[in-house]
Amino acid sequence: MPTFEPRRLSEKAGVSLLILTVSVLLLAISLSVAIPRADLEVRRGKEDQLRFVLGEFRRAISKFERCHNRLPSGPEELLRDSLGNRFLRRAYPDPFTGKFDWVFARDDQNRLLVHSASEELSISGARYSDFR
Repeated sequence: MPTFEPRRLSEKAGVSLLILTVSVLLLAISLSVAIPRADLEVRRGKEDQLRFVLGEFRRAISKFERCHNRLPSGPEELLRDSLGNRFLRRAYPDPFTGKFDWVFARDDQNRLLVHSASEELSISGARYSDFR
């Protein structure tokens, strides 16, 4: 019959605790690297979406101007003009504010510019409101 040795059990428990501690430490290090990287990927995706939507606005403004020989008065007119024409496929929300709150402004050459209402900084350090 095997004899009971308390010293042997405590050594095994100590090794198990050491393995568990090292495993948790490695998991924590992995997460500390992965979480900021995932956040960066989300911001890049939103920036790509912002560039796409701004391109859609440029296309819609150009089509509206060719059709009506004037610039639209606001984003709502791009969604449906007085004749019922749609120049913008849908009311794209701003990826950073989550709302349809685009800012329309005119430049020095009297062109209509659309930009985000967000004042956040991009990955490169430029404001999202400066994206055109």
